[in-house]
Amino acid sequence: MQDGNSDPTVARGLYRILVLFMSIALGSYFLWEMFSTAAALSRLAAAAGNIPYVERCDAEGNPTTTGQPNCVDLSDYLFINGPVLKAIARVCPGSDKPPVRLTLEQGKASREDIVRVEKRLGYRKENGSSVPC
Repeated sequence: MQDGNSDPTVARGLYRILVLFMSIALGSYFLWEMFSTAAALSRLAAAAGNIPYVERCDAEGNPTTTGQPNCVDLSDYLFINGPVLKAIARVCPGSDKPPVRLTLEQGKASREDIVRVEKRLGYRKENGSSVPC
């Protein structure tokens, strides 16, 4: 909208440019938070902190009798919570994929793997059981 004068003012032009750059910055921030690996890792770490653990595992996923509970069975993953988050992708019956060990940290796991484990943890927290294989 323009006032009675048909010429836009310098202040109004600067305001429009500021609004444009702020919109771009805000949109970029939300896209970064949705699609970056670092953001996926921080969401996974937050989800891992909210899960009740009942099993004890070592760093390789082998059951132990000592230490605090730190692993949870997610059917197709065994999630190990520790200084470094790890997941062991298990082989479901009827699948021809070999088991894969994932170290869930920046640069060592893909965002898709991190999100997949995060979704399984969320399902486990909400339903108290694992996703069927």
